[in-house]
Amino acid sequence: MPAPAYTRRALTALMIAQVMAGLGHGVTFSMGALLAADLAGTMWGGSAATVTSVGAGVWAIPLARIVGVRGRRASLSTGLILGMGGALLALASAETRFFPLLLLGFFLLGAAVAMNLQSRFAAADLTEENQGRNISLVVWSTTVGAILGPNLFAPTEALGAVLGLQPFAGAYLVCLVAQLVAVLVLQVMLRPDPTPVAAGKATGPVRVSEHPVVFSAIVSIAIAHFAMVAIMSMTAVHMHGHGASMTLIGLTISFHVGGMYALAPVFGLLSDKAGTPLTIGLGIAMMLISALILLPFSQVDSVVVVSLLLLGVGWSATLVGSSAQLTAAAPVELRAALQGRSDFSMNIAGALGGVVAGPVVSVWGMPAMAGLVVVLIVVQQLWALRARRSV
Repeated sequence: MPAPAYTRRALTALMIAQVMAGLGHGVTFSMGALLAADLAGTMWGGSAATVTSVGAGVWAIPLARIVGVRGRRASLSTGLILGMGGALLALASAETRFFPLLLLGFFLLGAAVAMNLQSRFAAADLTEENQGRNISLVVWSTTVGAILGPNLFAPTEALGAVLGLQPFAGAYLVCLVAQLVAVLVLQVMLRPDPTPVAAGKATGPVRVSEHPVVFSAIVSIAIAHFAMVAIMSMTAVHMHGHGASMTLIGLTISFHVGGMYALAPVFGLLSDKAGTPLTIGLGIAMMLISALILLPFSQVDSVVVVSLLLLGVGWSATLVGSSAQLTAAAPVELRAALQGRSDFSMNIAGALGGVVAGPVVSVWGMPAMAGLVVVLIVVQQLWALRARRSV
């Protein structure tokens, strides 16, 4: 098959898989919070996001190793199959009212999140040129599932009622079907495997510190993900606390999610044409501004809306730029391992952001959380500047 035709087919397969995975995530994660709160109390509602993020970080490493042994298709499919197992456990937990089973289900669902993130690196493997564009298209396709998923709450509950399932269980049937479709699409369309022949064939230990550009990219996206999760996860609570309507809260989160994905192709083009450092710098700057305007104006709803939009757009630019920078700078034989380290760091940072945000915002308010984000971004940028000068 001619290279352009193969690239289009493989990109289409990855995008369809992203839509299906995103659909499953969107419909189950919020339902997961409701189910956890229903089984174990309100204080456990956040366990869905936290345990899933930890799972995504933990699964990123073995899934990256599978890339070196069996290729991208096997790795991505494994992540989805593990996610299907997680959905089954969550469904069983809803039916048996056994909460520990739900936590295990969340952990396995993290593998599907890890697959979702790894797909952008699979897109980068397709060609040595236009890697930013390929990455951004796969990231952008997540928008479809992320937007459709939450709007399926009522239909999935109705489906569950028809089948005689417990409340909040129907969502996991949709997750199962969506992830099965994604597996089938990858198995049929992602052929031949896009993994470079030398990928993952390193014979010695992988030391991220020996690759300063890669290390800088990993730190950039980890800090960006911490900042995004920390602020976003408590925005609804913060806005509700000072009297914002549920309609405005929903609109704010929608703007944020749209910002995370909708403009990804723009940043992919920017990475390819103007360079990844500029794209990352633009993303970090937007996230910094997002946090800074919350310091004095966190009680002003219009400012919070703008802040969350900037937060999402800045995260998108940083993710696309850092992913393209890492892929271009990593030696081919270490690429899969270093990509796995990046996703591990990113997800653990996100989980930490979710854990920290609750107590900080509850005790000191959103300005304190925004201030912590400002400090982290400034410290990271000063370190990155010093690192560039020493190279």
